[in-house]
Amino acid sequence: MEPAAKPNRIIHIDILRILSIVAVIALHTTADVLIRSTDFNSASWWISNVLNSIARFAVPVFFMISGAMMLKVHVTSYRSFYIKRILPLFIPLLCWSIIYDLYTQFYILQVQTGLWEYVTGFAYRFITERNYVHLWFLYAIIAIYMTVPLISKLVKVCSEKDLRYFIIGWFSISVVYPFVAEIALRVTDQPLYIPIMNKIHLFSGFLGYFVLGYYLFHYELPQRVKHVLFNIGVASFFITPIATYFVSQYKGSLDELFYGNFSITTFFMAVAVYLYYQDKETSMNEKLNHKIQAVIGSLSKASFSIYLIHLLVELAISRRVEVDASFLRVGASLLFNVVAIFLISYVTVKVLHLNKYVTKLLFGGRG
Repeated sequence: MEPAAKPNRIIHIDILRILSIVAVIALHTTADVLIRSTDFNSASWWISNVLNSIARFAVPVFFMISGAMMLKVHVTSYRSFYIKRILPLFIPLLCWSIIYDLYTQFYILQVQTGLWEYVTGFAYRFITERNYVHLWFLYAIIAIYMTVPLISKLVKVCSEKDLRYFIIGWFSISVVYPFVAEIALRVTDQPLYIPIMNKIHLFSGFLGYFVLGYYLFHYELPQRVKHVLFNIGVASFFITPIATYFVSQYKGSLDELFYGNFSITTFFMAVAVYLYYQDKETSMNEKLNHKIQAVIGSLSKASFSIYLIHLLVELAISRRVEVDASFLRVGASLLFNVVAIFLISYVTVKVLHLNKYVTKLLFGGRG
């Protein structure tokens, strides 16, 4: 089977980017309540748990749409690819690492240190990925992009069956095995260790989501397979918060077994969201007028920049949710935080993008 041709304008990719960045903001907004509260029957914990659970698709979907877009690129020169694709990620990573590190060290921690001590300390934190919480994504995406000149050639010569073999292998080793091992440890108090499952490094990490995005973008799954994956994904949206409640009750504090990027429910949620909007591509192009599509495109282009800046905006404007607040107050506060952070981040990004030098330094020339 040959990969299907795709149009230049891809509305479902734009919408997935927007949904994913909103979901990331929801993850960070609700995390504070989940960490502070141990009353698993309170309205604040339950609302935060539900919102956090259903937003877990965000990071896998980001990697999937990156794979769908990047692996179709024909790379003729490693040098030009690194200059064009990786350098515009590294420069913002360095700039935002400095911004968030200065804020953390001198405003939050109020560290008293000399210039040399700070520079050497920052260099250590930068190299060892000990920057602000969300910047890990740039390290991960840079690492993945470094493989693109090779992986893009491999996926093009692979058949659909070859790619399916890789995805099933990755799913078994990176998603199913860790989940089963963790469950076995909790039930029997004995670790489940299968040496061979820890030695097939080709089938590990975010590269699996990257290739999965390429596969789903270029190959049409049988309808019955789509139906099964979608229904499991929908069920996972309900299972995740309920399962998190029970494992957290048992542990006595927040248990993130079902929250991880490689948790079995997160995987199926991400696939379901991706497939749902991919199937809507034709109808959305027909129903959405050019003005709406232009707005969607603008928001989508700004998503990377919003990701980088949104935590600064959150620190500046978000209202801290009280753990003993009523259902209505918690819901209203969380909704306000998510919407306000997204909109203010977007407007701030658009203003900053008016200067091309700021755009290159802070956002790699994107958006």
